[in-house]
Amino acid sequence: MGLMFQLQAQTDTIIRKQPLSKYLKQSIAPVTLIGAGMYMKLNKTGFNDLSVRNNVVSTYPNFHTHADDYLRFAAIPIIYLPELVGIKAKTDIKNRTAILLKAEVIMLTTVTLLKNETHVIRPDGSNDKSFPSGHAAQAFLGAVIIQKEYGSKSILFPIAGYTIATSVGLMRILNNRHYTSDVLVGAGIGMLSAHIAYWTHRYKWNKNVVVMPTYSNRSAGLYFSMTF
Repeated sequence: MGLMFQLQAQTDTIIRKQPLSKYLKQSIAPVTLIGAGMYMKLNKTGFNDLSVRNNVVSTYPNFHTHADDYLRFAAIPIIYLPELVGIKAKTDIKNRTAILLKAEVIMLTTVTLLKNETHVIRPDGSNDKSFPSGHAAQAFLGAVIIQKEYGSKSILFPIAGYTIATSVGLMRILNNRHYTSDVLVGAGIGMLSAHIAYWTHRYKWNKNVVVMPTYSNRSAGLYFSMTF
């Protein structure tokens, strides 16, 4: 199977006119998480990555699960499925998908660059891609989108989103795959990526959309084109 994307972009990265206080308010949580993570990573006091990691390993020496590998993506179906039972999202499906894709690109680019530049060894010593946590970034990105799309319908939606995201972060620490700072910074990056995707979106993705199957050289695929 193959997947082909053709995106003809014009000016979808201009921040929409909103009060500056709105951006500052939405930035508080992710910036706080990133700041707390950096403090834990760099400080030499008793409350740092190593002290927390040693305490977790001694308290839960046999903890191991793969649930975090799947739960990090749990928000994606929640972003779409409520509409099947009549719960309307804030944004139409095409623009919602565009926002999700944009947020994913911002998050994945940031996380990958940091992992490749910092070379932080994981707590279990498996590799040097510990900082920041991509699992936490993915989970919290989804939680923000759930909150924005369905938070006005019921408080249960953001509660579910952030509960799942927090559980993913905790499991990464309990699995000895990440330090606490990795998870905090990853969570902040995921949240900020989602916010930036909304801030810069111009809601023109409901026009000129083409989706059709393709077949070439015995390989099936999907052609996806959006002009915005």
